[in-house]
Amino acid sequence: MKYCHKQTKSHELKVVKNIDEYLKAIKEAKLKKRIWFRGTSKANRRLTPSLFREKKIIGSEFSGGNSKNGKLYRKSEAIMKSDYGVLDKFKEKYIKLYPEKSKKYNLIDYLYIMQHYDIPTRLLDFSTDALIGLYFSVAKDIKSDESLNEQIDDFYENDGFTDKGSSIHCINPFFTNKMCYNQSEIVNIDNVSDISTLIKLSMPLCVKTNNEDLRIKAQSGVFMLYGREYLSYDSREIFIPQITKIFVPNQLRRKIKNELMQRFNIHHSTVYPDLKGVALEIIEQIESKYSQDCIEVFGEKN
Repeated sequence: MKYCHKQTKSHELKVVKNIDEYLKAIKEAKLKKRIWFRGTSKANRRLTPSLFREKKIIGSEFSGGNSKNGKLYRKSEAIMKSDYGVLDKFKEKYIKLYPEKSKKYNLIDYLYIMQHYDIPTRLLDFSTDALIGLYFSVAKDIKSDESLNEQIDDFYENDGFTDKGSSIHCINPFFTNKMCYNQSEIVNIDNVSDISTLIKLSMPLCVKTNNEDLRIKAQSGVFMLYGREYLSYDSREIFIPQITKIFVPNQLRRKIKNELMQRFNIHHSTVYPDLKGVALEIIEQIESKYSQDCIEVFGEKN
């Protein structure tokens, strides 16, 4: 391995091979107030909410906008699969099904529930717990025939964007809110009296909630609420220097996942304290048994 740390023209890039190295990297990141963490199973994924991952851009690249069928569109506008109109429809249906629960719900609560059921939203999940971020990075096993050095080199050569491993983005939410809205604190969504103002946002806003949802509590969940601008967070020049991106090579994912469980009791059932956690545990047991059977019969993993 040539290096374990590198400052590039984009993110600060780091590679970790075990949890102790990860905790050291996190300590350094926290000194720079990078206290929110998002783990992804592939390091080539950007910080983009599900709503913006499939879109058709219709606005012009020029500030004057672009005319389509008699209408003028701004650069930031696009056609997406859902938006706040879908939120209204979801709320209407949810209130009919769960009238008592819905009395105390706010915008973030509904968006979170929509994500829970795979509806694209403007919400991007983060955690204030660095180990939870690591879990989401390594939770899924990925097979790899490449050497450790090949995976690490690919990460650096592609400026942090590779499918040869997973990653954890560490960000500074205070800087984000200060730059976007001159707000130096993380916004508690439960204290916002006029939720309609949030719908008019243009840039991302870092928010938290007092929601007692079991998953939010177990995952130490906080959120980035995107506005009209669909550019990914880690594509914006102003935020790039404020991001530390930590890489876990595919070859080491299972080892680190087992270490998380043994040392910190972080695994599927603790991160998902509901039926999803049970399902993930069972699926993993099935896959493990299948892999072992293949070794016994064929002499190799399938």
